[in-house]
Amino acid sequence: MHQMPKTLFSLSLSLCRFPNPFTIQSSTFATHYCHRLTYKNPHLQKDMETLDQLTEEQKNILDDYLAVTGQNDLEIAVLALEQHSWQLETAVQAQFGDTRTPSRPDESLGGLGLDRNAENQTTPPPPPPPLPSQPHHVTAPRSTNSFSRSFLSWFSWPINTIWSVTWSLLAYFYTLFPQTFRQAITGRSSQSGPSRPPQDPASVAARFLREYEENYGTEHPNFYAGGYSAALSKAKNDLKYLVVYLHSDEHDATDAFCRETLANPELLSYLRSNDFLVWGGNVKETEGFQVATTLQTVRYPFIGLIALSQSTTGSSATKMVLIDRIEGPSTAEQIIQRLTQQVARQSAALERLRAERRERELAREIRQQQDDAYEQSLRADREKARQQKEAREAAERQKREEERLEAERLAALERKERHMKYLFENLPEEPAAGEPGCATLSFKLWNGERIIRRFRGTEPVENVYVFIETIEFRENGSKADLQLEAEQHLGYTHEYDFVLISPFPRVKVTDREKLIKDEPALWPSASLVVELKDDEDVDE
Repeated sequence: MHQMPKTLFSLSLSLCRFPNPFTIQSSTFATHYCHRLTYKNPHLQKDMETLDQLTEEQKNILDDYLAVTGQNDLEIAVLALEQHSWQLETAVQAQFGDTRTPSRPDESLGGLGLDRNAENQTTPPPPPPPLPSQPHHVTAPRSTNSFSRSFLSWFSWPINTIWSVTWSLLAYFYTLFPQTFRQAITGRSSQSGPSRPPQDPASVAARFLREYEENYGTEHPNFYAGGYSAALSKAKNDLKYLVVYLHSDEHDATDAFCRETLANPELLSYLRSNDFLVWGGNVKETEGFQVATTLQTVRYPFIGLIALSQSTTGSSATKMVLIDRIEGPSTAEQIIQRLTQQVARQSAALERLRAERRERELAREIRQQQDDAYEQSLRADREKARQQKEAREAAERQKREEERLEAERLAALERKERHMKYLFENLPEEPAAGEPGCATLSFKLWNGERIIRRFRGTEPVENVYVFIETIEFRENGSKADLQLEAEQHLGYTHEYDFVLISPFPRVKVTDREKLIKDEPALWPSASLVVELKDDEDVDE
């Protein structure tokens, strides 16, 4: 109920002002409707406060919800959207579909004054009117009234007692019957909603398209494969015109309209070329019926044109509004003419909205590019810092490794020198010149210097090598002044970097375990050349 004649409004206002005990139900309804009709005036400040608390996106969702459901109570619409986390599709489905949450009939379906359970419920009888209130000006004697009430109470007491007992027994036995039998007696269903559960809008749209093509063929507008609220949102987001077609199988003009008008090639080409979004629904479905109620459809077939429009002049808020309606039989030429007129009338405003959206999208794209460039620069800086950090860590690791190797080299050199000094100090003294059983060996060092020394024939060849290796520890050597303690390193195997060679014939003296007298190249005398080993000799 969206409008009321002036006479009915006056009657309702009078009922609000002068209540009557026997018209309490009508007075309550009139008071509520008076409140609904005067919604904008007493609650304007409260509505503005509610709107100020919403974001721009929530305001757009609220506009779509009001346009879809026809709800004219802003507070109830905001409450319904908050209960569904501002999901437009879910809120509209809850409004149009089956829901078990009880609510006031005149608010649950967009202020249409309809109860969602009206399909399967009979109208409950109105409650009995309350007893008339006692007047304050009583002129009759109190004794007469007391005697009358006492007499009536004693006379009605047996009747009331019998009635109460009988009613209690009937109510008890009524609960013992099965539920199906109780439903047959009362004629009411236990369910609070329609017998068919709510379905997905996409499934309803697919069923509508399938039934339409089975009855009228495949030549038809490209119907949107989704619900009405989804089509409304898509048209608003894409800045397109939405053409709504409401189909009714009960009307005689529907068959000819679908076969001739909607299948007309010129109309189909016009809709495609102008990029109209077309949504179709059958009024026998819950969603189609609710759309028909919201758009206040009177005759069928119904064609409605919905476009995006600004709420007020100078305001940035926009909403989808019905700008034209074609009801009853019509030709394709008439529909094209009406659509062309409305498009020409709305094109300037729609182009302005499109230009504003392009500017916003361009600004958003520029911001996105700037953000991407900043992120890329930030990633490059992070990568550069990471590489520098890794380079510093690698240099520090290399430095520590070099220091470790150098320390090991110095420690090995010191260990070698201590061991050589130990061998030098434990080397047997040179035998006297006339001592028998000795070999006289002449050495030509790597620097050209010649040295002659005698060795006992019972000494190992190792002593000859030790003598050459420890020449630097002699007083006339370069390391005679080192104050290194002699130390024997057990398990230490010394590697000599030279080899003794007998030149004629050329023979290398390498077996250091032999005794001197058992080595032909040394006994009883020999002239030896001390040659430094090269890399190949060291590897061997």
